[in-house]
Amino acid sequence: MNVQVSLNTPAKKAPPAPAPLLSLRNLVIAKAGRRLVDGVSLEIAAGRTLAVIGESGSGKSLTALALLGLLPEGLDIDEATRIAVDGRELGPRDERGWRALRGRRIAMVFQDPMACLNPFMRVGDQIDEALRRAGIASRTERRQRTAERLAEVELPAPETLARRYPHELSGGQQQRVMIAMALAGAPDLLIADEPTSALDASVQAEIVALLARLQARRGLALLIITHDLSVAGALAHEVAVMQRGRVVEAGPAAEVLVRPRDPYTARLVGARRRLDEVAPHRPDAGGVIVEAEGLCVDYAARRLFGAPHRAVHEAALSLVPGRTVGLLGESGSGKSTLAAALAGLRPLSAGRVRLLGHEVVPGGRPLPRTLRRQCQMVFQNPYGALNPRLTIGWALAEPLALMGVPAREREARIALALKEVGLEHEHAARFPHQLSGGQRQRACIARALLCEPRVLICDEVISALDMSVKVQILDLLRRLQQERGFAMLFVGHDIEAVRWIADEVLVMNRGRIVERCAADALDEAHVRDPYTQRLLASRLLPRAA
Repeated sequence: MNVQVSLNTPAKKAPPAPAPLLSLRNLVIAKAGRRLVDGVSLEIAAGRTLAVIGESGSGKSLTALALLGLLPEGLDIDEATRIAVDGRELGPRDERGWRALRGRRIAMVFQDPMACLNPFMRVGDQIDEALRRAGIASRTERRQRTAERLAEVELPAPETLARRYPHELSGGQQQRVMIAMALAGAPDLLIADEPTSALDASVQAEIVALLARLQARRGLALLIITHDLSVAGALAHEVAVMQRGRVVEAGPAAEVLVRPRDPYTARLVGARRRLDEVAPHRPDAGGVIVEAEGLCVDYAARRLFGAPHRAVHEAALSLVPGRTVGLLGESGSGKSTLAAALAGLRPLSAGRVRLLGHEVVPGGRPLPRTLRRQCQMVFQNPYGALNPRLTIGWALAEPLALMGVPAREREARIALALKEVGLEHEHAARFPHQLSGGQRQRACIARALLCEPRVLICDEVISALDMSVKVQILDLLRRLQQERGFAMLFVGHDIEAVRWIADEVLVMNRGRIVERCAADALDEAHVRDPYTQRLLASRLLPRAA
């Protein structure tokens, strides 16, 4: 499969837009007098796709919830707001009218399927419930339609899969089940809120292609809420860009994503294009400081007499100062387990790791504290890595205290570290929840740098961030590496990001390293392994002009 979108050349020309299926005029959403969404107007016609693009906090998800009458308690819609479906106008407080539309004329696929699916119900029963709410009384007919909906979203063996629980499905399968539930009432408009944000590249492309096929087959109108310009470009006829509760630019996708007029839109498009650039090759600095050979990691058996599960098979890699190795793979490939083993956070089952002259083998002595300090790890979820009860200053003071740094020196070193990662001194007095996602990740990087490491391991550090913030973090890591000269292992599933920051790329699949290549050779013309070729072919890839 090869789903491609160009941010440099116009996409296919869409036919003239028919009359709108849904019309939104002057949407204003306020909380305690503060406007969160301010004067948003949108139109979507049958068979067309509108993508609402924006970063976290821009108001795009609130706009989608307003179109279903599902705003949380405490939020108010202005009386001047006008919402019409097929010419029929609905008032913001017309709960009876909204109830008649939800699931029938308009349905929604939410962002996190595991948070939306009932973990105690089989997925077939959850689709059955949606069909019952859509007015289908016959149990036999509902059972038949459940299998039909699962088959329509291209899930294998629908009857068998209907008997499974959500946790027994992959992320992509869970998202397909959510789409099947949304289709239960045969809606005219499907709203998808960040439908691919938590998925690997190949699964993301599959979901995008599925939505396009469903639209063509059913004549659906699609409203896509996303911060990913590639997803918007692959699906949308029209685009609306939101910033701070307002639509700052709107128009045909082929124009907005190629020739943006608004400075904010231009910054988003420019951030995406930055990752398509090939970074200059950095010469080998010599002096291997981390070397792994035949590294294996096992997880304990799930059953009493079962065999242990091998998560990493005979991995080999080396890290040198001033250079970055990118570790690329999908969820479950073993890349995070390998990173944790290199950092001394998970015991080896076989093989060896040599860090700064000290060798770690299975059953041997762990790394001394002085050496563990030299190898620092920045984790995927900064909110989970920071103690919510401690201010950022206290969180950064902990490693300094463990290093024996006198209390009178800590504040100055913390202030310097915050400045180095682009934060202000006053951020030290804030708690994690008072920072944005990008600021929290910067704080985690600052904490790691306080130990003055010679090796920095970054595990999916940009996966939950908006595109412009991703580029800022990547720029920060590269600048810090140039200034400090540490070796870096960058773990990720974003192909463009890994290729942009790395000098060498290793590709993992099912616990094995299946491909090794220079970062500038990570393309269809040079890679050899079928898995790597499939990863590259499934990207939502901007084409060169």
